[in-house]
Amino acid sequence: MDAEVMIVGSGPAGTAAALDLVRAGREVLWLDRPPGARAKPCAGGLTPKAAARLRADVSPVVRERTPVIRMSWRGHRASDFCGSGDVCLLTHRPELDAWHRGLALAAGAVITPVRRLLRVRQDGQGVSLTALDDQDGEHTWRARWLIAADGAHSPVRRLVLGQSAVPVAVALEGLLAREECRRWPGMQFDFGEVAGGYGWLFPKGDHMNVGLYGWHPGVTLSQPSLLAYARRTLGSDALTHIQGYPIATHGDQVPLSAGRVLFAGDAAGLAEPLLGEGIYGALLSGQQAAVAALGEDAARVYERLMARWCLELRHTRQLTRLFYGTLPLSFGVLTHLLKAPLMEGAAAGLTLVQSKRRWLTAAAVRASSPAYSQTSDETRG
Repeated sequence: MDAEVMIVGSGPAGTAAALDLVRAGREVLWLDRPPGARAKPCAGGLTPKAAARLRADVSPVVRERTPVIRMSWRGHRASDFCGSGDVCLLTHRPELDAWHRGLALAAGAVITPVRRLLRVRQDGQGVSLTALDDQDGEHTWRARWLIAADGAHSPVRRLVLGQSAVPVAVALEGLLAREECRRWPGMQFDFGEVAGGYGWLFPKGDHMNVGLYGWHPGVTLSQPSLLAYARRTLGSDALTHIQGYPIATHGDQVPLSAGRVLFAGDAAGLAEPLLGEGIYGALLSGQQAAVAALGEDAARVYERLMARWCLELRHTRQLTRLFYGTLPLSFGVLTHLLKAPLMEGAAAGLTLVQSKRRWLTAAAVRASSPAYSQTSDETRG
């Protein structure tokens, strides 16, 4: 064996797993593409629940913090959604990933660069992975467990299962330098900017991250639409670094493990479908995969540890279908009925389903309280 655990990928999921395993004193073999090939398109918004899963204070790479998000329906009926504290930490994704990897490297982890994965073989004692190294030489490594955190197109998943993680959501983004912006708004979501999705503005100090999101494959995103959105909201379409990417959101419908291979992050389809936020699911799954790999029955333990998040994804997909399917009516409900509980939940680090459950519980308590009943009786009288 070359190591107890082999990890492929150094995004949030792979890095989270490597950091926890190295700190637990386990021997880790960490493989990833060469540094120049690691760029990951991402809006870089870090929710409080995601920030809470990081093993250190992320402040060094936070460019802006916001306790308020402006939301609208196609630029109309705008409303400020305010939390009791910060509801999003705005980072530049390359800086966030470099900082996160730095924690693992400082703990003793080492990244071995590979150019292309060729084969994965398993038996009762371990798993072997063959790849081309950075010198184009073929090399085979072996470990007891393999954590595949290699993205939505996951080469490991294709080699093991013959399929990717079903990336059903799509996003298109670009960067606009601050000096090019005629307007500089705060963080913003514009629902209905594309059918079945929304547009976003994420201020990052020296630039604005501008993007479009669609929650299912039928949503069409185009560069002209992105440029038009930037012109309308910021007064300029001089975007750079325009790129599109899939977001895998069906983790509750695909296997999270296969023999001695555990899939994490985008490779497991663990982004939530409403907004496409994937960093929390990546961190959670990487850390839980590390916990599972410490034992003998890692696959079973990992599936059990991730069961609650998979249930969250299933419920969130139902809410997503309802929300986008009934716009603009659903935006009115969101604005007038759900604004406060959702933002309170977000600031407290709760998931969407947890926020909904807390709101329903509080509403039920109020409805059953004597004071509420007396007021209702007086109103009827």
